[in-house]
Amino acid sequence: LVAAKKLGMEFYDKELIDAAAKEIGFPAEIIADREQRLTNSLLYNFAMGTLYGLSYPKEPKLSELPLTEQIYVAQKKAIEEAAKRGSCVFIGRCADYILRSRPDVLRVFVYADRDIRLRRAIDEYGDLEEHIDEFMHQTDKRRRIYYENYTNLPGGEVRDNETIIILSKNNRSSFARTWGGYFYVLSKIPPMK
Repeated sequence: LVAAKKLGMEFYDKELIDAAAKEIGFPAEIIADREQRLTNSLLYNFAMGTLYGLSYPKEPKLSELPLTEQIYVAQKKAIEEAAKRGSCVFIGRCADYILRSRPDVLRVFVYADRDIRLRRAIDEYGDLEEHIDEFMHQTDKRRRIYYENYTNLPGGEVRDNETIIILSKNNRSSFARTWGGYFYVLSKIPPMK
């Protein structure tokens, strides 16, 4: 958020929840609760895999999809539209994959050590210290399953085309300055042909 503001770019994280809520007509609270709650069950994956196959010969309308699929489709649309409007920063939600064909995208994989993640989880979700390790494990698992479901790529892993930033207790304050400056320089490079 700090780097995006510093560079005058739009920032999208929870804003994508609001965009999905507006698109599909559900309250933002329900979208926030359901957006990354996929299951890795065999039955669910089979049903979703056949949804677009022979058993369903036409592409379904948005309203015919399960809620988690509606959320993904709506957020994908919001990501694509925002990227067309101008420079912006997206957090998660498969934005790297959704925008994979664009040559003007900088993909950044941010790794944070346990202390940074713990503080952020408590700041974001409240006092969870008693259960924080399990909470972080379940959150990572949900995000991994979500990413793998929509991309068919392993979640939580660095790709060859990504910049890596490591956050620790020692370098957190310089993150926005360094990343912001780096992004600014890269945004001035003309797109590859």
